[in-house]
Amino acid sequence: MSDANLAVDCKNRMKYFGSLEMHNSSGALADIDPVSAGFDIDRDGFVSYKNSLLFLPPKERGAFRLLLNAWPKVVLKEDFSKNVWAGRMSDESLARCITQLRRGLSNIGVAQIDSFYGQGYRLTILSDKVRRLSVVPATIPPRKSDAVKPHAALVEACIHARQLLERRSLDAFSQAEAILKNVIAKAPDYMVAKLLLAQYVAERAFFDGNIQRSQIDDALGQLRFVQEAEPYLQGLQSQIGYLLDCKWHFDEARGAHEQALQMSPDDDVAYYRYGFHLLTSNAPSEAVSALHSAVQLNPFSPNMAVGLVRAYACANMDPAEVLVHARSAYSSHPDSPSTYVNLLYTLAWVDPQPEVAHAARHFVEKNRYAHALSSRAVAYILARCGDHAGALEIIEKHSSVHGIHLAALTAMGMLDEGMAKVRAAAETGFGVLPFSLSVPECAALKQHPDYAEVHAKVFGRVPAK
Repeated sequence: MSDANLAVDCKNRMKYFGSLEMHNSSGALADIDPVSAGFDIDRDGFVSYKNSLLFLPPKERGAFRLLLNAWPKVVLKEDFSKNVWAGRMSDESLARCITQLRRGLSNIGVAQIDSFYGQGYRLTILSDKVRRLSVVPATIPPRKSDAVKPHAALVEACIHARQLLERRSLDAFSQAEAILKNVIAKAPDYMVAKLLLAQYVAERAFFDGNIQRSQIDDALGQLRFVQEAEPYLQGLQSQIGYLLDCKWHFDEARGAHEQALQMSPDDDVAYYRYGFHLLTSNAPSEAVSALHSAVQLNPFSPNMAVGLVRAYACANMDPAEVLVHARSAYSSHPDSPSTYVNLLYTLAWVDPQPEVAHAARHFVEKNRYAHALSSRAVAYILARCGDHAGALEIIEKHSSVHGIHLAALTAMGMLDEGMAKVRAAAETGFGVLPFSLSVPECAALKQHPDYAEVHAKVFGRVPAK
């Protein structure tokens, strides 16, 4: 057989086996098209499912449009590169995009994206699930069809705000807050913006404490309004749980997190927030499992990789093994400041050396926006590596009523000073204190005579195992 005939024969075999795979896929018969299933593309290029706009960033939105228009065929990598990346696409960027797109579709449950190694991807409509939703009352009913659809520019603004929140710097937080308040002022019925503004409040409460408890209560009030309008908005229950964790209502938070995972079992953010809930609820082994699931669902998130490393440490994994995971997280995300600082932090914990402190000081000089939010990590690194003067300078400069520098004070043997911070933070009734008290670097504080009283106040609403 000539090379040309062999190529034609192989191509025909590929088509034949591809059609068999499509027909034999579990519940994925190609007899219901995306439009009949409920998907629609509007004139602005936004994709909706049953009149509800899908909150997809530009690259994911472009990739999904290709998959929808090509259904039931496979979209080749070259087509993604040409139509979505203008010819400048890497395999990693496409894989990252598909991972995020799968996440965006996870709450719908009627579609999946199949991989074809070395070729591309194909959208599969799960016909059995489409029929089930149309025959029996749905567990998650469709949102109101008469919901106000925001202007395309406001949708893009919210997508940008969410990306800013993931950076976790003071400058990014400020920009995200301004954007979201502007969107809400222009489109007060756009529930996604209200959900993201609540996320901003929770992130600030957890990372730098520069939030009042009344703001957490206000954010929860706004989410009750969102729940009445769009009760099945993806991320809503998870966000409610996150805010309840921030105000130490762990018993109420547990139910919200579990409901979030029941509604969206493939939501990486829901697993991530549940993992931190478990860390602060004295369940580190379960936290490792939840955060491992988050990383598996979204291997491109540096924040989730760092969260898993911290869970390993809290679960009493051998410090040398924790360091291996910290190195791996940084290797997977070499451009992320959070994975780099986490690596330095773990190095200081396992094997404190002057070189680690020097690297931390150099990081601060290069990252002026990150310093305030990473001050607790940098202060601990300096304290652990012997630079007590440098650690105390950071603590004084970035002092907080929420006791964010407990690890550094403990490393310097300043237990009375650390406990004074704990008592003051406990009086606020919200913030990052439960997590700070759960990490192994602060274990010595548990021997302080005042610890039992504080523990009862902070962890009084942890649900029984």
